[in-house]
Amino acid sequence: MTLLAAVEKPGAFGGPEKTVAVLLGIDRDIARLVLRHFNEEELRLVARTAAELSVIPHKALDDICDALCKEISAGFADLVGDIARAEDLLSGIVAEEQLADILSDLRGVSNALFWRRLADLPEKIVAGHLMLEHPQIAAIVVTKVDPAFAARILTELPGETRTMVMRRILVAKPVAEPVLREIEQGLKLSLYAGLSMPGAEEVNSRVAGIMNQLERDQVNELLDGLGRSEPVIAAQLKSLIFSFEDIVNLDQRARSILCDQTPTERIILALRDADDAVREAILPCLSARTRRMVEAELAAGSETSRREILAAQRQIADTVLRLTEQGLITLTSVDDAVDELG
Repeated sequence: MTLLAAVEKPGAFGGPEKTVAVLLGIDRDIARLVLRHFNEEELRLVARTAAELSVIPHKALDDICDALCKEISAGFADLVGDIARAEDLLSGIVAEEQLADILSDLRGVSNALFWRRLADLPEKIVAGHLMLEHPQIAAIVVTKVDPAFAARILTELPGETRTMVMRRILVAKPVAEPVLREIEQGLKLSLYAGLSMPGAEEVNSRVAGIMNQLERDQVNELLDGLGRSEPVIAAQLKSLIFSFEDIVNLDQRARSILCDQTPTERIILALRDADDAVREAILPCLSARTRRMVEAELAAGSETSRREILAAQRQIADTVLRLTEQGLITLTSVDDAVDELG
């Protein structure tokens, strides 16, 4: 039973309102630990409640926290919810794209992140799909994506279709947000689920994604075997693979960015069974206050399971890969990997 159900008691506030009041009032890292146990439907309810929460007086907040937590500091101001608080509450808990989808649903607008990421697909695939759609749908899609990507899509369309699409763009009226949401969902189902015959680069990415979930010894074994028969492919895969222990190979700036993007509780969990070299690479990148807290937690010990530690380490490694995709940090190049394989 989640907290959403546990707090459903009679009173001035319902269960969701009490839950969100507590989550907004306590330390953000602790709130993250609680939210990890919520499913997507409950997260959406939390986000909507946080966005629509009316003012909760200080006294009422104290009463709620005394009843639910028994351990809350005094001195909070009155709480009031809005979309910004909902975004802050879920940030770092769910994937960026899922958060953007939840927030766009709250705002009743289309998902801007989806339209930006649509440009990551090959324009030939998007254009091929739009040729099967009504020209009005194609016109809407072209106006929502980046102009440069829109131009590449139009280039792939037959001349007659391109002319019809451009004509509809010029005379089109504003599109209702519910319609845009329906188009988004259709594109997600048809484009992202229907990509067939992937190229070598996409295959390598998929294989690397699988290997990134394996233990380091298993990855090394696979790379050694591939290196003997397919050295170039092995080198390409190696440049796409990142394990938690590889943090020592990141430069100071990259490690600092990583620590800023990672919840403190996750860092503590990941370092519980880490080599000294990894600890020495991460700890200097934390603020003085956070480092003291992390070192104190590590010194105190814990009965954390090996499975939880590995999960935290994998999440941090995945964060590195995400930051790499965003261009915020850089990993070893393919050429360097080829040299290492000799």
